[in-house]
Amino acid sequence: MDNQLYKEDMISSLLQKKVESNSPYFDEITSPDGSVHPHWEKILDTFNTLGKEEMDERQLQLKRQLKENGVTYNIYGDPDGMNRPWMLDSVPMIFGEQDWNVIESGLKQRTVLLNHILKDIYGKRTLIRSGHIPFELIYNHKGFLRQVDKLKIPGEQQLIQYSADLARGPNGKMWVLHDRTDAPSGAGYTFENRVAMTRVFPEMIRENQIRKINTYYETLKRTITNLAWQNKEEPRVVFLSPGSENEAYFEHAYLSSLMGFTLVSGADLTVSDGYVWLKTIKGLKKVDVIVRRVDDVFCDPLEFKMNSQLGVVGLMEAVRQQKVMLINPLGSRILENPGLMAFLPKLCRHILGEELILPSVATWWCGQAAAKQYVFDNLEKLIIRKIYSDDTSSAMYGSSLDEEQIATLKNEINMRPYLYVGQERVNFSTTPSYIDGKLASRNAVFRSYVVADTTDHSYQVMPGGLTRSSADEGTFIVSNQAGGISKDTWVLGSDKHTKSESVPNKIPQTENVLPSSTAEKLFWLGRYVERSIFLVRLARVIIKKYYETEDNLNVEKDVVLCSLLKSFSNITLLLPGFEDKETLVNPEKELISVITDVTKAGSLNHSLQAFLRNAYAVRDRLGLDSWRILDHISEESNKLKESTRINDISYILDGLIIRLMAYHGLRVDTMTRDVSWNLQCIGSDLESSYMTCTFLKNILSKELDSETEKSLLECVLINNESLITYRYMYRSTIEFTNTLTLLLLNELNPRSVVYQITQLEKRVNRMPKTSEVQLQLSLIQKKLLEATTLVRLSEPNLLKKGKKKSGSRKDLILLMEKLEQLLGDASSLFISQYFNHTETTFGFVSTKIPEI
Repeated sequence: MDNQLYKEDMISSLLQKKVESNSPYFDEITSPDGSVHPHWEKILDTFNTLGKEEMDERQLQLKRQLKENGVTYNIYGDPDGMNRPWMLDSVPMIFGEQDWNVIESGLKQRTVLLNHILKDIYGKRTLIRSGHIPFELIYNHKGFLRQVDKLKIPGEQQLIQYSADLARGPNGKMWVLHDRTDAPSGAGYTFENRVAMTRVFPEMIRENQIRKINTYYETLKRTITNLAWQNKEEPRVVFLSPGSENEAYFEHAYLSSLMGFTLVSGADLTVSDGYVWLKTIKGLKKVDVIVRRVDDVFCDPLEFKMNSQLGVVGLMEAVRQQKVMLINPLGSRILENPGLMAFLPKLCRHILGEELILPSVATWWCGQAAAKQYVFDNLEKLIIRKIYSDDTSSAMYGSSLDEEQIATLKNEINMRPYLYVGQERVNFSTTPSYIDGKLASRNAVFRSYVVADTTDHSYQVMPGGLTRSSADEGTFIVSNQAGGISKDTWVLGSDKHTKSESVPNKIPQTENVLPSSTAEKLFWLGRYVERSIFLVRLARVIIKKYYETEDNLNVEKDVVLCSLLKSFSNITLLLPGFEDKETLVNPEKELISVITDVTKAGSLNHSLQAFLRNAYAVRDRLGLDSWRILDHISEESNKLKESTRINDISYILDGLIIRLMAYHGLRVDTMTRDVSWNLQCIGSDLESSYMTCTFLKNILSKELDSETEKSLLECVLINNESLITYRYMYRSTIEFTNTLTLLLLNELNPRSVVYQITQLEKRVNRMPKTSEVQLQLSLIQKKLLEATTLVRLSEPNLLKKGKKKSGSRKDLILLMEKLEQLLGDASSLFISQYFNHTETTFGFVSTKIPEI
């Protein structure tokens, strides 16, 4: 189709399809008479002007932008779900100014109402005493935490962060589907969506007066820092995440980095003397505020879920003593109880003297006889939910149940009616999405974000949010877990005046705190990147030699190739491997497996995945360019998994070594020379020196005839990136003594063992010292000193000699084994000193149930 013709038909075809389909859903872009809403007109005209080719290109740019920025989402239970690329539609969700004013007012009102209910539930409980909220609705909800009874945070605002899922029903009104009050998620993805759209559609953002969303994040940071009980001038704030396997870990790392908070997991924190402490490599540091993304009942295994590995033992006691602030406060999840929705209109009139601006989806709580009977009579039209949702419960659609299932469900409701609600099925409105090169209507849900502003005791609504649309036509499943597609949300209009903070003449530099677990991951990141580089180089040398082997010569008779293959097996510890003579006869299958099989611990691809996992776990410490390189490395690793031919593998390895060295070079060029840098370098130097010793021990263990040894030594030099250096230094034929001198003793060669161990000594000396005054060398320093001394005292010309009968170079082997032992001991001591975490201790607690 001609592109100009497509431009003319792009919108009209969408509108025509709507007319023909007689869709029952409210449409975001058109009025009932078929005319386009004014706030959509200019934007749709822009899409028309761009046309299909340009829209396709912009959609690709969005995808590339998010991918290169490392924006991901994890999907539980899906083998390919880890670090799945975030999907963003090129067509935004748009709200006109008047429409948004109503939504904004409704969200503020709802937040104020829920805040009042939260204060009352954990305070005087007058709403329960007076019968405005049924006793059974609260006390039978697992989110009602007796342990936080009568606890308050400073000020009247107890609900700090609030989020609501909204959808527009067939009548055009916005309905609240869910209230999110425990640990609302999605704000990080919302910000990244806006960044990507601004980059790809800058002219549209400018020309349409799209309101900025950054004020929400500024207010959030200001509020968090203002809420500390102690150390109000410079509070230490940490961002508590369940860990790198959590579905929204990208967001946790992104937000903590954006706001300058330290990202931690439960294992990084400990409670002592009533305070919460952060375990760092410099010792314990007191924590003042915790912004949690861990669900309430997982936060303290001492008082809530005893099997939780995500929380901090004793955290609840520190909260009671006002030694630490949690945001949102524990117990906030009670407000997510869908049964409350049935009572909000009356509560709003009773508490605020107002009508509820944003109605909830129609809800019937089965704890009331009349409501239960209505649910039973209209079961096929309703969605049945438990008042507390977790992994063990899911929504049930009455229309999809057979007679036996309906009877079972009714029986369960009759036994415990207070645990169930029936909710109306809302037909979400449709909004245009760019799918397969054309505009198509898809049902969408909008998630809003509200934050308390403690400076003027009000609530601020983000002028935008996270919209999610269904992937398929006519479906209402919009969650990311189920394959929904996100949209940026544009609110038209001028930005409202916001107060600006006075900036001091000199802003004090904050301490760069490094949690012990993060330090450990940085250390292993350095080790695995060096291991990956070494194995990729060795694999390339082996493949090159494999291709050079004469066709009429059996592989097992090629001494050089066999030595390389056996070394590969010994370095990866995938034994017997090439030590098996039968495998050497036809080595291709084993070689492919050792390179590509990610399930084999020690294989090249397994090392690459370990490198990527550690990088992902410390993503808040890595820059954007690093993530772009890591994304390419991840792609190459995935290609390796699928490769079955040596030719293809060779090509992939050529690209991999370039990208690995690019990451290495970027680290050298851009990272501040702080502890994070030092830890990565210690890991790299340790791994590089250890791998070199292991390689030399295996590859040069036997004395060979001069020609064979020359060929083997050339491969060794190539693998250690030292062949050119050798030629310039010696200008002679390659021989053992000079090669070993270069790789073992040359202190100017960065690939030599002595250089690497010397660097390792310097970096270890720069690590934070323990509190004790060191009057002598530490055990780590002694091990490294012994290693460098051994290397410097070695004599390559003596190490060259092998036994008369076997040709085995016993002295060389013993030296390398001793160096391996010393480096291994140094590594264990280093890990023990800096990364061993305090044992978590459990006790028992008796929780008194609060009275009405």
